[in-house]
Amino acid sequence: MAQPASPTPSTSNAPPPSAAAAPVGRWPAIMVSGAGILMTLDVTIVNVALPDIADDLGARLGGLQWVVSAYTLAFAALLLAAGSVSDRIGRRRVFGVGVALFTVASAACAFAPNVGTLITFRGIQGVGAAMVMATSLALLASAYSGRARQTAIGVYSGLSGAAAALGPLVGGGLVDGLGWRWIFLINLPVGVLVVVGTWLRLPDDTTDTAGRGRLDLAGVLLAIAGLFALNYGVIKGPEEGWTSTIVPATLIVGTILIVAFVVVEVVRPSIALLDVRLFRIPSFTGAILASLFGRITSFGLLPFLILWLQGMLGNSPFQTGVKMLVLTGPLLLIAPLSGLVQRVLTPGQAIGAGFAVAGVGSLTMARVDAGSSWTVMLPGFVLLGIAGGLSFPPLMGVAVGVVPAERAGMASGATNMFFPLGTSIGVAAGGALLTARIGNDLGDDVLTDGGVPPGAVDQVRDGVVSGRFAPLKDHPAAMADARDAFTSGLAQVCLLMAVIGFVAAILCTALIRESDRHEVPRPAAG
Repeated sequence: MAQPASPTPSTSNAPPPSAAAAPVGRWPAIMVSGAGILMTLDVTIVNVALPDIADDLGARLGGLQWVVSAYTLAFAALLLAAGSVSDRIGRRRVFGVGVALFTVASAACAFAPNVGTLITFRGIQGVGAAMVMATSLALLASAYSGRARQTAIGVYSGLSGAAAALGPLVGGGLVDGLGWRWIFLINLPVGVLVVVGTWLRLPDDTTDTAGRGRLDLAGVLLAIAGLFALNYGVIKGPEEGWTSTIVPATLIVGTILIVAFVVVEVVRPSIALLDVRLFRIPSFTGAILASLFGRITSFGLLPFLILWLQGMLGNSPFQTGVKMLVLTGPLLLIAPLSGLVQRVLTPGQAIGAGFAVAGVGSLTMARVDAGSSWTVMLPGFVLLGIAGGLSFPPLMGVAVGVVPAERAGMASGATNMFFPLGTSIGVAAGGALLTARIGNDLGDDVLTDGGVPPGAVDQVRDGVVSGRFAPLKDHPAAMADARDAFTSGLAQVCLLMAVIGFVAAILCTALIRESDRHEVPRPAAG
């Protein structure tokens, strides 16, 4: 299902409300909103550039998956830790360093000579983004009070939502007009202005946050290593073979590390990044599953739809961005009506209904075949947008409303952590399925019978997996087989997302209960 590209800022380090918050003008809202737009754009803007990155850097599908996943994995693994660190050394400091790190990494991405360098600095971008998103809401909460606070947070959320909707369009225009490297260069002037504005205009909060407890360093390291190993194994599986030594080894190691992370969090709850006892609350578990499955079924599917639109159908990046508005538009139209929806449905029912609609949308897209035009995806795009509009608005309210008040910040941070983790899992699983299907349907004999020289078979097949069909233009029989194989794989990916959507609908409806709620939050004014 479609969801806002940027997660809700973590409240894990938000200060308590204070009526005495000093008036500071518009600068904190401007700085935080500017950074939020950067982080949101960077999630969606990269997807439309993937085919051009593949062509320019010779990247295989596994490399393209890492271009997406390096950012989201770093973000997910470090979000809670960044909030915890900011409690100790100051939120302004962590926010400013995060924007600076993100900006420098963007410049490095723009000049990356190969896909390995690009992946490395995408990961560093994710580190910076985690530092920014972990502190954004806390900075607004400390800078404003009362209605001004609600207005500032509303402006931030609205601008981030608009950036999410326009990201593919902006990215498509940049790639078409200036080249893919400009999707990173565009971050530089805004990033520099936000960094300078942060140090000059945001109040220093270092003395208010110094000396707060120990950091759960073991938890941070175990989470990073475990998530990386699991993602590496899933992405490498189709390339190296699932029975090769490295793939099962990394999957086993990753599982052990995640289990160790859980054990560490249980043993040391006083400094834990994530209090795993919260999962005893059914509604909290439902909210976490909703954030995870929501991203799997939306951002996990998006890169493969873009490879199909651009690689097979020949759409330019800008044309692809225009078509993506059919998906993001309904999300922005439906989300503001969530208050009306929740007069009829409980939050659990609304979230469950959203996943059911997403399942139907993905199921309609599974009809795609080699002769399909983009309109075969049109109903699915609209339904995915509607699904996100139904399910996302009540999600954060559930996550923070069913836990004790002193754990609300941790609950918000944990929910935000599972958004990018869902993206990584979806991209990895979808890529594994697509690669396996193309490898099965487009064997060496099929390509050589279609006129492809034996020495070029592997290169051609890797190109097809990445949505590159140009090398087959002089081999019509092989081209037809390649198109059949790609769309067959894409249909299977859509079918997988449909199944996940329906399962999520059942689980979320069953788990998210009004009886778990500590209090019913009042709608924000402004």
